Amino acid sequence: MPPSYLPLRWESTGDQWWYASPIDWAAANGHYDLVRELLHLDGNNLINLTSLRRIRRLETVWDDEEQFDDVAKCRCQVARKLFSECETKKEKNSLIRAGYGGWLLYTAASAGDLSFVQELLEKDPLLVFGEVEYGVTDILYAAARSRNSEGREVEEHIGEIPAAYKWEMMNRAVHAAARGGNLMALKELLDDCSDVLAFRDMQGSTILHAAAGRGQAKVVKYLIASFDIINSTDNHGNTALHVAAHRGQLAVVEALILGSPSSIYLRNAAGETFLHMVMSGFQTPSFHRLDRQIELMKQLVCGKLFAAEGVINAKNNDGRTALHVAVIGNVHSDLVEQLMSACSINVNIRDSNGMTPLDLIRQRPQSASSDILTRQLISAGGIFSSQDYTARRTIASHLRMRSIGSPGTSFRISDTENILAHGN
Repeated sequence: MPPSYLPLRWESTGDQWWYASPIDWAAANGHYDLVRELLHLDGNNLINLTSLRRIRRLETVWDDEEQFDDVAKCRCQVARKLFSECETKKEKNSLIRAGYGGWLLYTAASAGDLSFVQELLEKDPLLVFGEVEYGVTDILYAAARSRNSEGREVEEHIGEIPAAYKWEMMNRAVHAAARGGNLMALKELLDDCSDVLAFRDMQGSTILHAAAGRGQAKVVKYLIASFDIINSTDNHGNTALHVAAHRGQLAVVEALILGSPSSIYLRNAAGETFLHMVMSGFQTPSFHRLDRQIELMKQLVCGKLFAAEGVINAKNNDGRTALHVAVIGNVHSDLVEQLMSACSINVNIRDSNGMTPLDLIRQRPQSASSDILTRQLISAGGIFSSQDYTARRTIASHLRMRSIGSPGTSFRISDTENILAHGN
């Protein structure tokens, strides 16, 4: 049955709000007639309905929540009815001909609807490699999300591919299982694996990074209990703890700290601890749920998970503490105040340019938020530097910092190249 209540807007990191559209809501509730009417009113609604970017956001705020576990099935029922209505007498389907086959297969795989998956692949076996914005990596991820033990239907249709590409497909499948939280499939795939660290994406992310970034706590616990992988790093020196902290995954952060308490002191190539990553997570321009990031920070600052003294004043390669990062990133004043409540925090540490957090605030355009932050820092004992430094270049360079991509989504050989290899 459809969910009784679905939130329609969410606050994201980067001081943004994101809203669900009417057709998003109608599809998630299985209201096919309403979806059909909305498509008749405005054909552009089909773009919203089938957009992978929108679906990924909706999965984050709806599908991933236990109380909304029927959303994927309702969305699939709508897609199947739409598919059937578009069938022609010549047994060709206008949706597939129009390039929406990838969306149909992704939707069917996400819901674990094997009969629909089979029907689509009988129409066009190459749909398993994706179509338009839906690549084979996305299709495998959708199958993993369904937690369907029979989800290997998608993998079986990949068929015989050149040996040079078999490893790439296996690599994608393992990462997809980790990201999708399909522990049963992951165990099967790793059954005869001699080196789990060999499975990496283009950024050097392991399957532990992939699971951590998506908040798959059960998968993370299995991996760190079964393999010596907990402190493995990607190409940027990030551990799984760095990734989970950046993405606000509290349950995973707890599991990783419990599994390796010393990991809180590990730094990436930029010299950042996981606490720096928590603060930089608030500045991510892509869609991240702000409520999760806030809850993670609250739990960390209160000192229940670890002793904050060891990392609260740690400096990155630019000499900046987590407080510097928060100020430069214009993190909300209430959150900065929580950070300053941590035991042993030093609000007057100077970065490599000699700037204290107060100096950085002074260089920002004056606003109500900056005034509040200034008062908070001064009341906590903050001081201005005695020298006249300029931080505009510092702030600008920090805000251009790269954002961590989603581990397990980009690989050395593109999905398109895999399709071409299969066709030869």
